Amino acid sequence: MSSCRVLSSRLLFSPSPASQVAAGRPGAPRLRPPPPPPGLAALKAQETTLAEAMKAGGAVEPELLRVVQSGIAIIGTEYFAGLREAEAREMLKSAEDDFKTLPPAIAAERQVECLREGWALYQGATALERSLITAAAQRRIKRLTAAA
Repeated sequence: MSSCRVLSSRLLFSPSPASQVAAGRPGAPRLRPPPPPPGLAALKAQETTLAEAMKAGGAVEPELLRVVQSGIAIIGTEYFAGLREAEAREMLKSAEDDFKTLPPAIAAERQVECLREGWALYQGATALERSLITAAAQRRIKRLTAAA
């Protein structure tokens, strides 16, 4: 079973029927959204490592961009499935704490798997969605690599 699951292969501007229910569309029952994928913690850890390497002069920007784009694609999918920011932040913190306890080999496997799934979501997005994801990823990289 995948440790980095996403709710739907639909992205950003194509809300799934489940997300319409979760969003409280008229006549639809209100569902509690599921927790964010545990892979977001894996991607965030990878993002942090790559950002530090980039700040130290490493030529890792293309890899960092791909990791950030993949994470944003997953987040967009979860958002349209009904997950909201406050709840997502709390769940992400818990997932990050759990991720830190994983043996290095399992953590690395999870990062590879989640990067693959997030990248597949990104590749399946429309040109407009990919453009928006890339712009958001570039802004995030700029923040991550800014001098403290």
